[in-house]
Amino acid sequence: MLFFLNRRELAVCMDRAQLGRVTAALERSGLPFRVKVRDRSSPSAFAAGTRERSGTLGQQPGAQYFYTVYVLKKDWSAAQAALRAADR
Repeated sequence: MLFFLNRRELAVCMDRAQLGRVTAALERSGLPFRVKVRDRSSPSAFAAGTRERSGTLGQQPGAQYFYTVYVLKKDWSAAQAALRAADR
C-alpha cells in the first residue's frame, strides 16, 4: 500500500501522453504506483478566489492539470531504471 509516509515522488507530468508513458513503464515492471492529479485553475484554501480574479485567459488548455506519480520508497531506484529503459 502506498501510504504517504512510505512513498516517494518519481515524476511530475504536464500532459496525459507523458503520464501514459510513465505509468506504462511502471506497469510493465510490475511496480505499484499512485497518481495524484492537481487542477491548476481551481482555487486553493490559501488562495481562495484566484480563478475568479484572473480567469483562464491566456492559459493553455492542456496545461490545466498536472500529475504527480509516486512509488514506494524501496522501489524508487527500480522505478527510475524502468523509466530509463522505456526511454531507450
